[in-house]
Amino acid sequence: MSEVNAVQIPVYNRSDPTLWFVMCKSTFALATPKPITESLTKYNFIVAHLPPDIASLVRDVLMHPDATDPYAQIKNELINRSGETFLNALETPYSCK
Repeated sequence: MSEVNAVQIPVYNRSDPTLWFVMCKSTFALATPKPITESLTKYNFIVAHLPPDIASLVRDVLMHPDATDPYAQIKNELINRSGETFLNALETPYSCK
């Protein structure tokens, strides 16, 4: 069985990306025939399972991934740029006083 067939990434959790990454981490650990540990492999799984609107939030990262640790970069940027708090802030109009 190949790693690609063994890994079932959960649906992206827009309201709690941190929890989604915890779930992905467990998925990578349970992959058969062996756990997925390489940063680039994890990055590719994450990118392949992002909804288009969320991918747009991190377009710059997707276009120029970190050469050393692309998984850590995409994880940090998704957590910082998405989730309920971030998305609510985008929808809140700025008031001028």
